[in-house]
Amino acid sequence: MVNEPTNLNTVIRLLDKEYMSPFWRERLERIRNWPGTRKLLDAVSIVVLIGYFLHFALPALRGGFREDEMMNIATYWRAGALKSLWANVLFWTPFYRPGGALYYLPLYHFFALDPLPYRIVQIGILAASIPIVYYLSRCLASSRSVTFLAVLALCYHPHLANLVYVGAFIYDVLCGFFYFAALAYYIRIRAKELPLRPTQLLGFLALYICALNSKEMAVTLPVMVLIYEFLKSPRWTSWKAFVYWGWHSAAPPLLAGLLTAIYIFGKTRGSSALIKLEPYRPRYSWHQFTSANAKFVGELLFAPHAVTPIILLILWILVFIYAFLRRDRTLQLMAFWIVIVPLPIAFLLPVRGGGSLYLLLFGWVMIFAKVAFDLVSLISRSSIFVGHLSPRVLRVAATILLGSTLAFFTQRENQRYAVAWLKVGAKTSHVIQALQSLNLHPAPGSSILLLPERIPFQNQWNVFFIASLVWNDRSLRIWLEGAHRLTPQQVANMHYIISLSEFQARVVRSPEIPEYH
Repeated sequence: MVNEPTNLNTVIRLLDKEYMSPFWRERLERIRNWPGTRKLLDAVSIVVLIGYFLHFALPALRGGFREDEMMNIATYWRAGALKSLWANVLFWTPFYRPGGALYYLPLYHFFALDPLPYRIVQIGILAASIPIVYYLSRCLASSRSVTFLAVLALCYHPHLANLVYVGAFIYDVLCGFFYFAALAYYIRIRAKELPLRPTQLLGFLALYICALNSKEMAVTLPVMVLIYEFLKSPRWTSWKAFVYWGWHSAAPPLLAGLLTAIYIFGKTRGSSALIKLEPYRPRYSWHQFTSANAKFVGELLFAPHAVTPIILLILWILVFIYAFLRRDRTLQLMAFWIVIVPLPIAFLLPVRGGGSLYLLLFGWVMIFAKVAFDLVSLISRSSIFVGHLSPRVLRVAATILLGSTLAFFTQRENQRYAVAWLKVGAKTSHVIQALQSLNLHPAPGSSILLLPERIPFQNQWNVFFIASLVWNDRSLRIWLEGAHRLTPQQVANMHYIISLSEFQARVVRSPEIPEYH
């Protein structure tokens, strides 16, 4: 130990009540025990976290539409508002992710194909998720330091930046928002050892259905809630106690599980079921399961090629051993979380990544924050390292140090990807602008033939979707050369023929220009 403390140590010790006079010690205790202090600290923490997130997210406002967003908007636009809304009620029908319609249709109605409002709303939903995740973490961790560090790591991850920059990941954004909201709402009630009243149960199930309507990843929620109930339940001394637990504690997740079974049955039936498409058809095997999860964890840990299936299994085993030796129910729940939550995407090829790992990330950041502050607590018991600092002061200092280090690392990693993310949607924006530059308003019921010229879209139908949305008229009959088989007679009867490249559109034929040039 150093005999003469440095200025920094002096300042820190002055903050420690052990070095204060009784007068200031009493007032510090009053401030700490004032009911509004905790709420104020939580509010300040949330504001800091939202500001941190917006620092990384606001540049995404300059982004455009990715190609598949045109298909998404056109799908809901073709179905119409009434059918799309009804599909959110009949959540088990094969209708494609009806929750997306609640995002796309109002924005398209008011702002057409201007990407800025879409980016504002997407970033706004992510920002609104931060207080929800913060509250959920506080309920689980019972520590402001652990919560702050975990949410700091969750709210922006450079390898999950497509949640911010890519509009097509709105399904993951919405699913995460409702998933965390449902879980936070449930745990808030159950943490008080109260059973859910009928209206509260309906609220929980409504949030869960909204998550299901946003993306299939939400199907794991009932399982996680049931595990939460199992971990917090006392030992059953009789069958009567077990039945009582099942009725008051396990009933809500089991009822949610019943809705999940109905959802899966409906979504996997019929020719239009998503599971019929090759990218959504699961390949069940142990190799696929471990390989996919190794990729997930590697991406989250910024080491995409370092985590092999063997290393993954070792990590899982260590987490489970630590969680149960530590007898920490939050760590135990997160140990199950990191294995169960990615199940809906673990058997799909190609292996998912990026924003699809949003829910999975929560489990890992909670484990990271918990282990970090367990180490801090261990260090705080040693006078060799911390002298006379109290655990409270050391915890605050550790939060600042770990948070600053994480923020610096995130900033450095983000600089490697941000410029590339801003280029997403450039081709789509060019084609939209080219069609809009014609200032063409086809008469209702007109037939239009599009002649695409070297437009670098992976899916040629994007030109068809863009044209449909630019003119916003369901009565138009739009045909795409190369995608539709047309006879010479059909071509001759077209009202409009439009040549279209990425940057330029030209009217070849119209009622005003009858000759085909």
